Amino acid sequence: MSNPADQTSFDDRVGRATPTAATATATGSRAPRRRPASLTPPPYLTRLPLVVLFIAAVLLALRLTGFALDHARDRYLLDVGVFRDAGEAFLRDLPLYGPDFPSRSGFAFIYPPVAALLFVPLTWMSEEVMEAVWTVASVVAAWGVLAMAARRLGIRWAPVAAVGLLGPALALEPVRSHLMYGQVNIFLILLVTADVLRFTPRWLRGVGIGVAAGIKITPAAYAIVFLARRDWAGLARSVVAFLATAVVGAVAAPGQSWFFWTSEFLASDRAGQPDYPLNQALTGLLARTGMGGEVAGRIMIVGLVVFAVCAVWAAVQFTRVDRPVTVLFMTVLAVSVSAPVAVTHHWCGIIVAVPLVLRTRDGLTFVAAALVIAANLVAPYTVYDASLPHFTFSASQWFLGNLQGLAGLVAFVLLMVAARRVGGGRRRPGRVGPWGTTPPAAGVRAAV
Repeated sequence: MSNPADQTSFDDRVGRATPTAATATATGSRAPRRRPASLTPPPYLTRLPLVVLFIAAVLLALRLTGFALDHARDRYLLDVGVFRDAGEAFLRDLPLYGPDFPSRSGFAFIYPPVAALLFVPLTWMSEEVMEAVWTVASVVAAWGVLAMAARRLGIRWAPVAAVGLLGPALALEPVRSHLMYGQVNIFLILLVTADVLRFTPRWLRGVGIGVAAGIKITPAAYAIVFLARRDWAGLARSVVAFLATAVVGAVAAPGQSWFFWTSEFLASDRAGQPDYPLNQALTGLLARTGMGGEVAGRIMIVGLVVFAVCAVWAAVQFTRVDRPVTVLFMTVLAVSVSAPVAVTHHWCGIIVAVPLVLRTRDGLTFVAAALVIAANLVAPYTVYDASLPHFTFSASQWFLGNLQGLAGLVAFVLLMVAARRVGGGRRRPGRVGPWGTTPPAAGVRAAV
C-alpha cells in the first residue's frame, strides 16, 4: 500500500498539489476544486480593436478635413468672406452696418465693431489662402475643445485621443456647416470651453467667455456656469472682459460702435427669421407649426427665462458631483434650444458629446449625448424648401425637419432628470491644477 505522503509529493512534482482522498478524510475536509484556466484574452487582443477604431477615426478626420479644404478651394466661404469685408471696411473707415457696408456677397455684418477689428488680419492674405487657413484653424480649434473635454473626463493621452475623436466630431452636421460657410462659432466654443473646464489660469478665468461674448453676444450666456459655482471672481472677470471689448470697439470706431449698440444690436431679426429651416432653436420648431415667427418669439421670451433657471439649477447639481463636461454639454443645449435664432452651425458646441458618450457612467447622460450625436449626423432640415417663406404643416415633415432641435430639447430634459437624481448626492470635487483634476479620495466615484 502506498504512502499518502509519497502521493502528495508526487502530485507536487507534476504541478497539481492535490491532497489524496486519504489526506482529505484525515483532515475532515473536501479536496479543493481546481480553478479553471483564465478566459481573459491577452492584453494585445483587447487593445487591438481599440487601435483599429482609433486608426479608422483618424483616417475619417483626415478625409473630412480634406473634403473641407477642397470645398474651401473650389467654393466661396460665405461667412468668412463677410468677416474679411468687415476687416477691410474697418481699415478704410467705411460703414460696418446698413446698406453702405461693402459686402461682396450682399450679406450683412451683424457682430460688434471689435469683431471687425479682430478680422483685419484676414485682409493680409489672398482669398484662397485665407479660406484654407480658416478651415485648418477651425479643425484645430475643434481638436482643442475635444482634447480639453477628454482630459477632464479622465481619458488617457487626451491630446492624442482627441485626434481620434475628431473624426466623428467633424462628421456632425453643425461642424460641417461651420466649415462649409467659414463660420466663427468653433473658435468661440474653444474660448468658452477653456473657461468652463478650467484650463485658463485662475486669475484669467472668465476672460474667455467675456471676449467670446464681445465678438458675438450669445456666449455671454455661458457665464451662468460661474453663477452656479458661486465663482464671483470669474463672473466679474467675464463681465469686465466683455465691457473691455465694447470699449476697444468704441475707441477704434466710435460712430460704428454707437450705431451697433443703439440700433443694430436691438434689431430682433438681425440673425434671420425664426421659420428659416436651419434654425433649430425652439423658436424655429414653434414657427414651423404654422404659428409664425413673431408669435414664437413672444412665447420664447418666457421660455428663455425658464431655460436659464433650469440650466443654472442643473449646473449647480452637476458641479456638486464634479461633472464639468456634463455642465458644458447641458449649457450648450440650453443656449442653442432657447436662443431667438440658432441655425445649425451655432450648435457646434455639441462636439463635447463625442467624448462624453464614450466615458460617462450615467445612463441618462449617455442617452442624451448619443441622441444628439445620432440626430446631427445628417441634415434633416433639407425636407423643407428654404426658398418658401411659409410652410404648410405636415406632422411627418415637421418631425424630420426639426429632428436636430427636437433631439436637443429631449436631451436637455434628460439632463434635467439626471441632475435631479444626483441632486441629493454630495462629493468633494478633485483639486483642479493647471493640467487636470487630481483624483478624489479613494473609494469615491461619480458618474462623469
